[in-house]
Amino acid sequence: MDYNHFSNCDQEPIHLCGQIQHFGCLILFDAAYNCIGWSENWTETGLPKQSVFLGQSLTKFIDCLDIQHAIDLDQILHDYSGSFKHRYVADIYLEQIPYYLSIYPFDNKIYIEIEQHRSQSHQFKNTFFYAKHINDSEDIWKALAENIFTVTGYDRVMIYKLSENGDGQVIAEHVVGGLEPLLGYRYPEFDIPQQARQLYTRIFARVTPDIDAPPIPIWGLEPEKLDLSMTGIRAMSPIHLQYLRNAQVKASGSFSIIINGKLWGLVACQNRLPKYIDLAQRHLSIFIVQYAVNSFLANKHIEENNFKLKTKSIAFEIRQNLFTKKDLYRVISALSTNLMEIFRADGIAFKYLDKWHIVGDAPKKDMLLKLDSHFSKTITDQLFWQSDFKGPQGGHETVFPFPGIAGIDLENRLDFKIFFFRKEVKIEETWAGEPEKQLIYDPTKTINFPSPRTSFNAWKKIVEGTAPKWKEREINFLKSLSITIQEACLKKIIEIQSLNEKLIEINNILETFSYTLSHDLKNPLAALQMTAQMIRDRSGLSQEFLGKAGRNMMEAIQLMNSMLDKTVDFARSKSYEFEYETVYPERFIENIIDDCSVRFNVQNLQFEKGRILPIDGEKTLIYQLFLNLLGNAIKYSSNKTTPIIGINSQIEEGYVLYKIWDNGIGMSVEETERIFEIFHRLPNAMQFDGSGVGLSIVKRITDRLNAKISVDSKPNQGTIFEIKFPIIEN
Repeated sequence: MDYNHFSNCDQEPIHLCGQIQHFGCLILFDAAYNCIGWSENWTETGLPKQSVFLGQSLTKFIDCLDIQHAIDLDQILHDYSGSFKHRYVADIYLEQIPYYLSIYPFDNKIYIEIEQHRSQSHQFKNTFFYAKHINDSEDIWKALAENIFTVTGYDRVMIYKLSENGDGQVIAEHVVGGLEPLLGYRYPEFDIPQQARQLYTRIFARVTPDIDAPPIPIWGLEPEKLDLSMTGIRAMSPIHLQYLRNAQVKASGSFSIIINGKLWGLVACQNRLPKYIDLAQRHLSIFIVQYAVNSFLANKHIEENNFKLKTKSIAFEIRQNLFTKKDLYRVISALSTNLMEIFRADGIAFKYLDKWHIVGDAPKKDMLLKLDSHFSKTITDQLFWQSDFKGPQGGHETVFPFPGIAGIDLENRLDFKIFFFRKEVKIEETWAGEPEKQLIYDPTKTINFPSPRTSFNAWKKIVEGTAPKWKEREINFLKSLSITIQEACLKKIIEIQSLNEKLIEINNILETFSYTLSHDLKNPLAALQMTAQMIRDRSGLSQEFLGKAGRNMMEAIQLMNSMLDKTVDFARSKSYEFEYETVYPERFIENIIDDCSVRFNVQNLQFEKGRILPIDGEKTLIYQLFLNLLGNAIKYSSNKTTPIIGINSQIEEGYVLYKIWDNGIGMSVEETERIFEIFHRLPNAMQFDGSGVGLSIVKRITDRLNAKISVDSKPNQGTIFEIKFPIIEN
């Protein structure tokens, strides 16, 4: 195959090379199990003579290998899912030498790879220590490089992370033998062509034991008809081999770091002398890489959860403070330090009611006015963010000191906007050679073709005019913050409107009563006054007159009492009136347990049910009380391996005592003093959804029922609530 008929490395068909490397052999069968091709070196592996020929059946070929255990070919070949991990591997002996046999279907063919067993068994007995080393290390990728070195013995093991723009950087490294460290070095995108990156997502290990070993041709099939994408012993591209020669190494290996189905990076290995890493070592290395990935994702998940807890706390404080009649200026000012920490911002500037407020390191007011004018003209969305902003002057003057800027513009709705600023961070990038692709002109074909880089000397570049990029989670919180502010302000406006409407209604009614009290009471008061004066000023009044006057005075007093009673009735009309009845809570407690278990996704709840005695009270209020207490018990124990809640009751002198307990997150003695305050939430409860209203409702209900409630709790052990319901005599 002529490898020079392309002008870009991405165009090289590296999977259609028609060759394998010298350390293994390849036998090919069609879908009918008939042999259709083989590598030229198959006889050197010790395979029985006459075992490989055109038309040889796959079953007879397997029988020739004299494998000690039976192989179910149908199951092996039908379980294929197009991934490197789905292949059958067995130990075999050829002329008393151990080999690995790999069988896998691909491209409507059946591939069989055979390579010699050369690894030491002790390497595979240390799996626990490989995992422990990663768990105990503060730098997962450094520990991974050290583990891969232990397994493979390569002179250099690098953890190479790909960036969003395609180039990569060495973020961890382990080197021996006095090699120059390459930690922090960057490599251009074209060092790993796109078709190679695609193959790394399908087959996770690739080795080159000796760059000078001649490739082995495959007989029976034309190269363009034989896809070697999934073949672990596929020959390397001549361009890649020259690249390794220019790097002054004789052997290399690479292991894919796959995160969320995408190529995140590589474990890139180099050796100054030829070095063979066999199949078992490669598989162990893949396992260790995946373990490191899982640890990385677990740490990232913890970090993301902590970030969410912080942002939820901020959102809660904004809602709570805005609901308690604080204006937007006071709320944002009080939380500015927390907002700067979450956004990793150097400063904040926000505009409210046409006045700018600056916190931290941010542009001065005159520059803010220019920024405001610039973004008003150039940005139509409510949200925006940049890491390389050149400034409102368009970059024609001095470098803008805050290229990192993110903002929320709610001026049209709430007369509010806020900017978060990050200062410029100058970065010195170290590249392994100048990152420019070199093309060589071929006059015979009148085309340019890529030449592998010849220099890997450190080439430094200063990057200016940028700030640290905004992370996805920070952008998501920017969106959430905008929604929270708008919803909180809107709800506050609605509440104010509702209160105004109620106030108008109450004022109208009060005006009616004021009129009644000031006008209608005049008559009975006047009658009382006149009668009293007559009794005082006249002497010798008859008993008949005094009796009549007394009756008139009593009637006036009763009339005034009636009017005053109406006023009291009006004040009481806003409260919930009820008559005591006997309530049997057992009827709805089971439903509450079932409903809350589903709501909080608790699969293995252990419910300890004791006596459920009747209660004197009001059914709706008692239902609300148990709904909040039992619901909290289930919710705050839901993260336990075996959540436990319980309920029991007993009769004591003058009341029915109920106990509700759980093995949830619990709380300290100091924290129990505030749990019945509305909107109050405990610090260890922020990971659970809630509003801080439920227990305040419970307290109001117990007060309404003349019951008493108390709590006993210990952090991370659980909580016990006691409620004493009075027994009402008929």
